[in-house]
Amino acid sequence: MQGAPAAPTPTAARSVARAFSLEGEPLHAERLGSGHIHDTFAIRVATPGGARRFVLQRLHGGVFADPEALMANLVRVTSHLAAKLARAEVPDRERRALTLVSERGGRAFHRDAEGACWRCFDLIEGSVAIDSAPTPAQAFETARTFGAFIVALADLAEPPLAEVIPHFHDFPRRLAALEAALREDPHGRARAVGAEADAARASAERLSLALGAAGARELPLRTVHNDCKVNNVLLDARSGEGLCVIDLDTVMPGNVLADFGDLVRTAASTAPEDERDLERVGLDRVGFEALARGYLAAAGSLLRPSELRALPLAGPLLALENAVRFLADHVQGDRYFRIHRPAHNLDRARAQLRLARHMLEETSETEAVVLTLAREGARGVEPAG
Repeated sequence: MQGAPAAPTPTAARSVARAFSLEGEPLHAERLGSGHIHDTFAIRVATPGGARRFVLQRLHGGVFADPEALMANLVRVTSHLAAKLARAEVPDRERRALTLVSERGGRAFHRDAEGACWRCFDLIEGSVAIDSAPTPAQAFETARTFGAFIVALADLAEPPLAEVIPHFHDFPRRLAALEAALREDPHGRARAVGAEADAARASAERLSLALGAAGARELPLRTVHNDCKVNNVLLDARSGEGLCVIDLDTVMPGNVLADFGDLVRTAASTAPEDERDLERVGLDRVGFEALARGYLAAAGSLLRPSELRALPLAGPLLALENAVRFLADHVQGDRYFRIHRPAHNLDRARAQLRLARHMLEETSETEAVVLTLAREGARGVEPAG
């Protein structure tokens, strides 16, 4: 990916792992996960108590320009969550929040010879991350876990967390950045994406009117995750229960639309994020209801009426925001999101544009679901399936 050094090999990762307080010799490293940004490895270590596994990550310096501020945020968040779990005497709390492993010198991260920033966590055994939620039960658990996460952080002490990516979910800025990319057109791609740019502008205008009518302009500022994709929750591999929220890099001040919207676009879509057959892309109503039920079961008592009214627009907002980001990155030469085929970011943009338009057409139905669940108190009953 542009903006980052060449991807490290597992052998290099095993060498870096020795810089952390692992109480043993790293034996093996293998790539882990499907994230777009960081390089992630599972490290198996021979410790006095037996073999253990850890997660080792090299941060993408081109995305996170201030890794020290990012890691300071991470220390605050993980410490806060661990303390709450300890006070509640949760029996398996080591599986309910990420645990950082410090560098041997005591820092929360390590810089390698090239200056790249690495960090290490305990690997939560017996857990699984999924890229989609094909059953209502999985959607419910994913949403419930994210809802519980914002509730747990509602009393995080001042000052606010650092804004590691300024204006991360500032949609007008994202749209302006797309227009700038189209004007600059560094790779001669703008002319070929005129239809997609026009579709983004039209949906943005329609969404702006809907958000204004819902009173969504002044939602309360909360500490939110800001990247609530399905695979950022670990589920228990046996029971399917939501255990732990991961990928905490973007935890910072924001509003609930960013979180619930990303849940909807990733877990209530009828097709993958990069689907080429656009006829397959739409809103899964059953999945949406499971997400809304799970999220409100955990966070419903925290949310204000204005937030509840705006929730049905969170999905189209985040789908459109990501469409704009993917399209701008395509025009700029794929500098941010990792691609796995030619025009991959354009495929992503087209799918997300289709999803946003379809969800806007379904707003009356999603409004009815959210308002009904809110009136019922979103009883925490897991849906069948």
